[in-house]
Amino acid sequence: QLAGRYTHATTKNEGDVLPYGLPIDITQSADFSNFSGKAALNWTVDENNFVYGFISTGFRPGGLNVPVGFGLTPPFKEERITNYEVGWKNIAFVGHLRTQLSAFYNAYDNFQVTVGYPQLPTFGFELNVPDTTHIYGFEAQAQAAFGDLSFDVGAAWIHSSLGDFYATDPRIASITACDPASGPASASCIFLGGNDQTYAPNFTFNVAAQYDFHLSDQDTVTPRVNFGHVSQQWATLFENPLLGDRIESRNIWGGQLAWTHGDIVTTLYVTNASNEQYVGALNSGLRFMGPPRQYGIRVMKTF
Repeated sequence: QLAGRYTHATTKNEGDVLPYGLPIDITQSADFSNFSGKAALNWTVDENNFVYGFISTGFRPGGLNVPVGFGLTPPFKEERITNYEVGWKNIAFVGHLRTQLSAFYNAYDNFQVTVGYPQLPTFGFELNVPDTTHIYGFEAQAQAAFGDLSFDVGAAWIHSSLGDFYATDPRIASITACDPASGPASASCIFLGGNDQTYAPNFTFNVAAQYDFHLSDQDTVTPRVNFGHVSQQWATLFENPLLGDRIESRNIWGGQLAWTHGDIVTTLYVTNASNEQYVGALNSGLRFMGPPRQYGIRVMKTF
């Protein structure tokens, strides 16, 4: 299989702002063009096995930063990615078990990040990582059904590594500029090469199981339980645990009880059954908690 796509993007800012009593003309524009494509090989080995591999490229346009402090900030460049992936899909036990395995490797050029402006780090600023950023890992899923018992399970391992660059942590007092490519490194100008992407846990796992109890030709009761694990992750590129950048791992239980009567399904459900308290996100120094235990009832009618 071969595929291609051409993209052209134009962006423009027009207007005037008056920061600190100094008028700034913010007339700016930028154009971005790209041709990306995909080449894939698929092989149906037999009726139970399918393997594939592909190489693809992607593109995200650059853009314009708003003025900060006493002047215009430069535009940021387009982001380009090259993705490699291979996978295997299998059917076993006469169709009762289905599995999917895949491995991938992504290389980003001009990876776009938002950090403090080098001269005025308290202002947000989007820039490109000068060096190549890498993300790679594998995923595995399985679905099984043996009579009235069924279950599904999934797991993923991902490693991300930012390219070499420097950035100013706006939470740390700074009196010197910080060039993304050369620094120099200081207490506030921090080398971020090799750090993880934000909100990119290294390991995730989920499993669920259910059983159908047939009460009559019209009535079925199906209890289901599910569990999900998300490993620890970083909320900022600076990975400073003393400033609360680390989001700890969490384990979330849930379940439901569904009653099917003809074409009507009534479901009692609960999420985060153990009412685990955890931080789900960090933004501007504020910590946002994940959803607490929630429960309710749903009624669905099929037509």
